[in-house]
Amino acid sequence: MRQMIGAAILFLVIFLHPATTRAQAGRLPQPQRGQRATLPAKPQPPLTLRQVIESLSSPRGGSRAEDLVSKRGVQFQASPAVLDILKEFGASPKLLSMIPVPPVPPPPPKPPAPPVAGALRVICEPKDCAVIVDDKYMGPTSENQKTLTGLHAGDATVEVFADGYEGVTRRIQLPEGKPLEEKFSLKPSRRLRQQSANESLLKAVASLGGIDGVAELGNIEGTGRMDWIDSAGQTQQWAMTFNKRIGKDLVMTFKTRDGQCSASILAQSAKQECKRGLKGGGEKIADQAVSLFLSYQLQDVIHALLKRTVLASERDQNRLESSDGKDSYVLTIGSDSLPVDLVYGINDGNAPIQVRYSNYLNLNSGRYPGRIAIGRSNNAAVWIFTVNSVRSRLARGQ
Repeated sequence: MRQMIGAAILFLVIFLHPATTRAQAGRLPQPQRGQRATLPAKPQPPLTLRQVIESLSSPRGGSRAEDLVSKRGVQFQASPAVLDILKEFGASPKLLSMIPVPPVPPPPPKPPAPPVAGALRVICEPKDCAVIVDDKYMGPTSENQKTLTGLHAGDATVEVFADGYEGVTRRIQLPEGKPLEEKFSLKPSRRLRQQSANESLLKAVASLGGIDGVAELGNIEGTGRMDWIDSAGQTQQWAMTFNKRIGKDLVMTFKTRDGQCSASILAQSAKQECKRGLKGGGEKIADQAVSLFLSYQLQDVIHALLKRTVLASERDQNRLESSDGKDSYVLTIGSDSLPVDLVYGINDGNAPIQVRYSNYLNLNSGRYPGRIAIGRSNNAAVWIFTVNSVRSRLARGQ
């Protein structure tokens, strides 16, 4: 079997490598008479694969092949296929080692360096944040900003995050060699918004006199003036006195030069009575006035919010928001932690009611708004209650 394989390989080698003639012109030319016969030195070319196989097949094949290869070299390289052929014809390890190894191919050229972007300036508000670019952590900002250099030009994904705030991910294009600035406005998380709202609400309670002060506001009496705008757009002024008890009980009396009206809400039962010039027309005004004045008493608004889930606005932690699907509150706390504005809405298709509180008066322990202006949101107030004096019956022991 081995002889048959060897004969087949030899046939392929002979077929692929034609025999090299020993003499190109047959016989050497005969020297002329009187001339000395000399043979020109002719360099021997490197051996072909066929010649090496022939030498291996001759007597003393192994040593003869080694001797020829050492003197003349070979025209081929030690590829795996060539080495297998030589081994089939009995080539020794020494002979195989004399066959030159193919040169190592050169390494592939290095890819060109990617273009470098200009400096990227990341700005985070309202607080410092951690910065990630293309899944690589770049560190935190300092004083709300961080400058990054050495980034590759082209598309990049920038992520910023901070404790208590929602993370922001943004896909940007980094221009080659040109600086770029990216601003990120972080939104507080729901947990942080609720925590901030509760803190602001408790500060408002403290500014109103704490628990004792707010309790005083539940049972008060006072005097003042009510300004309201009639259907003709004219401002009307009525002097007023009010007597509010704990709960939803309120009695108010209004006086003008033309007459007098009294209105009350006691145990959810409303009653109005007007005399002289206000009789027949003032009852509706008095009913609206007592209802509005009672509905937006500040201490009652605070109590309602303390029972609900309240969130600080994403942009202003002193703007407290609460909505349960049926109605909504937006209470704004001033720099002195006193409530200054309330927007209350219900799903009735009308614009929300806006109430502005100002000119706070001191009671024994608490503070009561000396001016309560009520109207539709983003419109001028239609009802303005100005309190000149207010007293708490709780403080008097009544």
